[in-house]
Amino acid sequence: MPAAAQSWRGPFLRYLAGRGLSLAGSTLATIVLAFAVLDAGGDAFAVGLVLTTSVLTQALGLPVAGVLADRAPRRRVVVAANVALAVAQTTMGLLLVIAPDRVPMVAFVAAAAVSGAAAAATKPALQGIVVELVPPESRQSANAWHRLVVNVARVGVPGLGGVLAAAVGFGPVLIGAGAAFVASAVVLATLPLGVVRAAPATWWADAREGGAAVAGRTWMWTYLLSGAVGVPLWLAGYQLLGPVIAAQRPAGLQFWGWAVSAFVVGMLAGSLVALRWRPRRPMLATVAVLLAWPLPLAVLALDVHLAWVLVPMAISGLALDLSIVFFETARQQHVPERLIGRVTSIGQLSELALVPVGYLLGGSVADRIGPAPVLWGCVAGLVGCTAALFAVRDIRTLTWRLEPEGHKVGR
Repeated sequence: MPAAAQSWRGPFLRYLAGRGLSLAGSTLATIVLAFAVLDAGGDAFAVGLVLTTSVLTQALGLPVAGVLADRAPRRRVVVAANVALAVAQTTMGLLLVIAPDRVPMVAFVAAAAVSGAAAAATKPALQGIVVELVPPESRQSANAWHRLVVNVARVGVPGLGGVLAAAVGFGPVLIGAGAAFVASAVVLATLPLGVVRAAPATWWADAREGGAAVAGRTWMWTYLLSGAVGVPLWLAGYQLLGPVIAAQRPAGLQFWGWAVSAFVVGMLAGSLVALRWRPRRPMLATVAVLLAWPLPLAVLALDVHLAWVLVPMAISGLALDLSIVFFETARQQHVPERLIGRVTSIGQLSELALVPVGYLLGGSVADRIGPAPVLWGCVAGLVGCTAALFAVRDIRTLTWRLEPEGHKVGR
């Protein structure tokens, strides 16, 4: 059960510190590994293989990780994941220091596989840790502070990683990332969490119970279904076609860098707003703010200077971060603590499932008809799948729950 109202703040601050250290290590490793692959003689296909390996292992591991997060002590899960990351990244760093020109591609792929598996293991467990540590009435603030740490890491760590890599090389930076994972494991190991968790007879029974928990909540499965379509549409427009359009315009790459920064600044602002704004109907607010999410894709589709996309990017980032905080809080308030890991893993898997299809289809269609029509299609799809959620009664009427829901599967 969550900690008492007067005793949760200290452990939660330690959780944020451990989470921040792990995020710093992950961000450093992600930034450096792609360039290290190229520096070791790899090509664009090799980089793509490394990135795909990370996504695939994460997607494949999520169903198992969700069950694990609700069966095993969550502290042990996140500590073990950070130790595995420390071993993988430190090993890669040592290889790059000792023989940077002779590192086999299989080593990079293996490091990416460990990263994906660790991400799958930690995300459901981290949601459960927040529920264990934080009382219901304080969870939105806790989620907002967590998002603030995530967004600060996104702003500061990539630039720091680039500077360090240029100064000392890829190997030492990865060794530093390994040290951050070790520090995270040490901090997270001090959290006052439960040691023994109840477990049904089989993993399959656990998985079915998690699926039933999602299926029994109309507000949740409809939102996840919308996200399964919306996330690939957004990523196809933002991560894939945004840089393609920027590269075709004068000083486009520089402006795109500013645009991405504006998006992250918007997310930071969203975290700060979520510390103060607590809507009575969280899912209705989630859907309402998400209508602003595709705004920069519409501006990118227009033949205007890229400077016009900066403000829409900030608004989009703010909207996305608010939606994440509101939805995560609603999930924590309305899903029993013993089911939170499985429910979280199903949500994350639904977001990842169609992302490769979005990348491949968006790129191939854009090559044939140009990026602008594809961007308008992404905008239409995002607005459509978001607006459709207003028709769901449970999304319109869901309110805060300050008492634990108990152990029932339905609402």
